[in-house]
Amino acid sequence: MRLATSIAMFVAFCVPAAALAEGRDNRAWQNQFGLAPIYTLNARNVQGVTVNLSHEDFDNVRIEEAEDFDGATQTAELIIPFGERKRWEIRLEVPFHTDGNARTVDGGQSIDIDGNGGVFDFASLVVQRELGTTENCAVNSSVYFGFGHRTKELETDIDDKYNHRGRMVRLGGNLDNARADNDLRLQATADLRYYFDIDDLNPSSSSSSFTMLDISGALVYNADFAIKPGFEVLYSTDFDERQIVQVVPELILPIADWLEIKGAYAYGHSRGEGSVQTLTLRTTVSFL
Repeated sequence: MRLATSIAMFVAFCVPAAALAEGRDNRAWQNQFGLAPIYTLNARNVQGVTVNLSHEDFDNVRIEEAEDFDGATQTAELIIPFGERKRWEIRLEVPFHTDGNARTVDGGQSIDIDGNGGVFDFASLVVQRELGTTENCAVNSSVYFGFGHRTKELETDIDDKYNHRGRMVRLGGNLDNARADNDLRLQATADLRYYFDIDDLNPSSSSSSFTMLDISGALVYNADFAIKPGFEVLYSTDFDERQIVQVVPELILPIADWLEIKGAYAYGHSRGEGSVQTLTLRTTVSFL
């Protein structure tokens, strides 16, 4: 029901917005800001201060003391480019609310989980540096490094708290072939996160630290019509029980040079969790 409601919200907003977009040039500025997929990051930095607001529905997530965790998380992200030719950018990502239900691992009791934070998404400060661009290289490339800390704990209705402590360091890299004259955009991201001093979060054991690697590849077609189709493939592992592969069809709607609406539905399978589904809706505003 929750996924169906989110899809209906996206369709209800997307259809009239697409009609508005038909009145403008539908060839998005693919080289810099436009046509960013949901999960795979752009290698080129943004060219102006950018804000992302995301709503993510997820199913069947497992953490240390709970499984079959179905819920939703809302996240805000602020991106600021700086330096010569804006070769640097800083990203502040803050998950500000999570709400869902799950079963306890010991006993299988049904519980409610909610709080002003995320699950695996900690509040993070990330710095990205462009390495090369298609102006002088075959592809755009960038690397990034960041640090994260859990914001607020997740409350339960069994007098227990999840995610009441934890920190994370993050390292990643991006590649894409985006140029202003490209109709087909190909890109890839590798994101490595090391969680430490955690509690109630490890998806495979009771250890207070673990490593998670996310690898994604994306294809986005800069179509002549208002809504741009995209497709991603995601792989996530904690090098233990958690092994997830998902396919992700998505739609991207650049309403204006400064406004982009997108939605994606990820479906796949996890060795540690079974069927895994995620629906993400995102609004991107860029102050160019």
